[in-house]
Amino acid sequence: MKGEKLYELLDHLDDNLVLESAEIKRATWRRRLAVVLSVIAVIFVVWLVTTDAVRNPRQDVGGQTGALQDGVYYVYAGSGMPLPTESRVPQGLVRYTPGQGKQLLVAYDDHPMDPLLPAWGVNRHGLYFVDTGDPAAPKLFRKDLATGEETLLFTAHPRPTDRRDVHRQQSFRELFLEGGLLEDLYDPALFLDQVGEDSLTLTYRYPDGATSDTLVLDSRTGEELSRTRDPEDWWRAYAGDRAIDVIPRTQDPEAVPRLVDLQENGTSLLPPGAVAEEPAQAFWGGLLARYTGQGTEGCLLLTPDGGTYDLPAGPEEEGRTYLAAARGWVYYLATVSREREHGAVLPLQVLQARNLDTGEEVPVAEGVLCTAMVTDGAWCFLTNGATTDCYSLTTDDQGRPCGLTLVEQTI
Repeated sequence: MKGEKLYELLDHLDDNLVLESAEIKRATWRRRLAVVLSVIAVIFVVWLVTTDAVRNPRQDVGGQTGALQDGVYYVYAGSGMPLPTESRVPQGLVRYTPGQGKQLLVAYDDHPMDPLLPAWGVNRHGLYFVDTGDPAAPKLFRKDLATGEETLLFTAHPRPTDRRDVHRQQSFRELFLEGGLLEDLYDPALFLDQVGEDSLTLTYRYPDGATSDTLVLDSRTGEELSRTRDPEDWWRAYAGDRAIDVIPRTQDPEAVPRLVDLQENGTSLLPPGAVAEEPAQAFWGGLLARYTGQGTEGCLLLTPDGGTYDLPAGPEEEGRTYLAAARGWVYYLATVSREREHGAVLPLQVLQARNLDTGEEVPVAEGVLCTAMVTDGAWCFLTNGATTDCYSLTTDDQGRPCGLTLVEQTI
């Protein structure tokens, strides 16, 4: 009898151990499953965020700065980086006509190009762009704005005297010890510096990465009008057809800002004793450079029609930023104080205009948030680096800019 009781107790104990073991296993698997599901959920959310720009591409042109020609806006639309704030399609050069919409003129798939470099430009009769589909031989094309016909104007080919051909004859030891292999890795490059009505100005960089030529081509036929070797210690910037020599005044090429002198035909354009920062790349309608020297500070504006203007830097608290020039006016952003309700004084960003001849300054619009502006005096395109809006620029009966009217947001 005692033996039977003992067996019953042992059986009961085994059942309890089995049940407890099963419950422990179930709890362990539940915890593991919860961890796995959490990881999967995180991966899914990351995938949703990082691929949104590809799965749901934006249709606007993005935030690149474009060019105005005869009341039509041309801009590179799209980005090579799949970021949510960047436009993905259409990717290429787009023509936007205010009130009529946009049209893709040059698709990136057909003609790869690098919009971060001087790779395209436009005049009255053609759209010009550098195709980098073959890195060893970049090509310059012209697209007729009336017919849409594309013409190959120029192809970059290394000259027989380039270092690349010399390196092919060097020994393995010479290539590595003398650094020739690193120089040989460069591809030739074309930079479209200036587009005029009759001529184009390009920089042709040779495969050594240091030697470059300035080429002037006929804008319709591509005929080479001139070729000059660029100096090693200074370079040129352009205000329309005006070639401005930019001569460094600091020895360190990595210095920020890099101080330079601006010369035209061998004569400095700066006030005596002044030095300038490198000309601003984002300014539209001319060449703009901030200068300092002998207790003075200002901005030098060089316009394509030959004008040279000394602009005030404005009070430090104003944070004046010049954006564009057109039809005798220069436009800038300034921060002013405005008293709000309950006596609170808050800063407000205002777009203002200054007459280049008289110095008269007038307000144009308040609450403007932009990083770049393109205008011809009638149409105005403002970009914040991510999107671009189209406005019409209104003037009073004396021709002074006095307001912006939104035509289309996020074109």
